Amino acid sequence: MKHVWSWSSLMALAAAFTACGPVAPKPDAGVVEPPDDGGPATFRAFTAPPTTAANGAFLFTLTAEASATEGFAFPPPAGAMEPFFIDGWQVQYEHLLVTVDAITLSENPDLSPANPGVTGEPVARATGPWAVDLAKEGPLPAKGMEGKAFALARLSNQNLKAGAPAFSTSTKYAFGYELVAAAPSPFDVNLDDDAKAAYQVMRANGWSYWVKGTATWRGDLSTPACRSTNPGYDFNRVPKVVRFSFGWRVPTSYKNCLNQELMPADSRGVQLGANGAEATVQMTLHNDHPFWDALEEDAPLRFDAIAARKSVAMGPAPEASVTIADLAGVDLEAVTDAQGTRVPFRTCGAVQAGERTMGSLALDPKGVPVNPAGGAAGLKDLADYMAYNLSTFGHANAGEGLCVIARKYPSPQ
Repeated sequence: MKHVWSWSSLMALAAAFTACGPVAPKPDAGVVEPPDDGGPATFRAFTAPPTTAANGAFLFTLTAEASATEGFAFPPPAGAMEPFFIDGWQVQYEHLLVTVDAITLSENPDLSPANPGVTGEPVARATGPWAVDLAKEGPLPAKGMEGKAFALARLSNQNLKAGAPAFSTSTKYAFGYELVAAAPSPFDVNLDDDAKAAYQVMRANGWSYWVKGTATWRGDLSTPACRSTNPGYDFNRVPKVVRFSFGWRVPTSYKNCLNQELMPADSRGVQLGANGAEATVQMTLHNDHPFWDALEEDAPLRFDAIAARKSVAMGPAPEASVTIADLAGVDLEAVTDAQGTRVPFRTCGAVQAGERTMGSLALDPKGVPVNPAGGAAGLKDLADYMAYNLSTFGHANAGEGLCVIARKYPSPQ
């Protein structure tokens, strides 16, 4: 997930974080939210698209890359470029549930370079919704040799146009998709009984993302040893094994994504291959985003702010469980433990560029307003901050195929 950034990529990232600003993205005609009473979900049987490629078609796949199934190791493997938790935590996932819908191709991805959320009219759409547990391996190799993927749908023609004409072999189409709340009747791509029960909890809470896993502190294996900005703080009061379960209501549209498979690499849109060969388009979800210590791509990952919510007055702390409710009301810019003591920055492993050597743990919203009122007024607490970071996790293909982000819940834009 670590990448070299061009100036145009950085500008695209800025556009993604400020989507829904003064100029609103063009709405997708035809997408109508069905009435939803929040009742239990009824799962529909899912049949994956045939594996044989279809000339003139687009195949759409979904992945959360290798970290969803393998977790984040600590210490990180020697020479690895993947992100890791710099405060010494190893994280493994048991479930990572999402629902995606409205995979859409539209005309003219380059219609408005200054406002890339504006495209031409939609020409084709695959409609789910699809419920997927991305902590389980899919049957297909993901792009960039980053884990496994699930094939969700294939579009063979422009099904939103009269007569459903074939796709042009010489035309780029804007690509987008939606993360939606747990749906009343989703296609069950791969949910086991435990995941189905969790999905009903998602339904009851209106969550669009739910993750369950375990974080284990392994900083004692760090070379060099871990260090903190307050050597007097007793981290032995913080549990070393934390089971977590987080759900967020963050329905979001990912529009007109960049595609590094096109030339130049920062182009938007998708296109059929040579002679009309089928193109595989991957929806890539980066599950490290909620744990960033700053609201910017590839920020360091930290878990101490979460684990500290279960600290004890005197160590050693026992194993603990944390839910999203435990993070509500926590000041993201002045993180304290359960006893109200400021938590220091802790860094394990190799010395980091710009490593913190003083001060107490604070998460950086990078200019996004912070306001205890929450909603459009600003990020109100740690739970809200993590949700906002999560809303940026949708990409296209391998690497950083950044998309224009249109949040569909009350939030700062």
